[in-house]
Amino acid sequence: MLGQGAAGIDDCVSDVRRAVVHVRRLAALRGLEKQCLASGGSSAGAHLALLAAMTDPGVAAVVALNPAGLDLLAFPPEVRRSIEQRAGIAAGRAIDYSLIEFVRPGSPPMLIQHGTADEVEPIDHVRRFRDAMVLAGNECTLLEYDHAEHAFHYPGNGRHFDDVIDATVRFLLDRIAAT
Repeated sequence: MLGQGAAGIDDCVSDVRRAVVHVRRLAALRGLEKQCLASGGSSAGAHLALLAAMTDPGVAAVVALNPAGLDLLAFPPEVRRSIEQRAGIAAGRAIDYSLIEFVRPGSPPMLIQHGTADEVEPIDHVRRFRDAMVLAGNECTLLEYDHAEHAFHYPGNGRHFDDVIDATVRFLLDRIAAT
């Protein structure tokens, strides 16, 4: 995590990839099959889970809560530069981490839960990402929470916690049942 041992986003991506490999190894030792493994995260963690799943599929599904970085090039240049600086991305290299640039057929099913008033990643970026994923033939479900801001899903941050947990469980159980 940035500020906790990671110098930049590349360190974070490497950590996530190592974690996926480690979890796959542990799952195999315990007799769990790949179709039972899912990943997910919130905000920057959701970005990392999605990036890992889209570039090196190792999980059967991804749950992303208010993901950041879906369409970095849609931000005005000054905002993009600020994001690059805060995330440890080399100047002018936001395209290398903008998830919409990684959309290809064959990504694992994704559930994105996002607030319509998210101040970090605008809902129109999320809708554009979802549409690109579906157009590429991938399953990408977007659940929108009206007037919810970033981090809306945490206990105590509003009325959505139970709905987010219920939707996540249904999504994951449906994926496991389909295998």
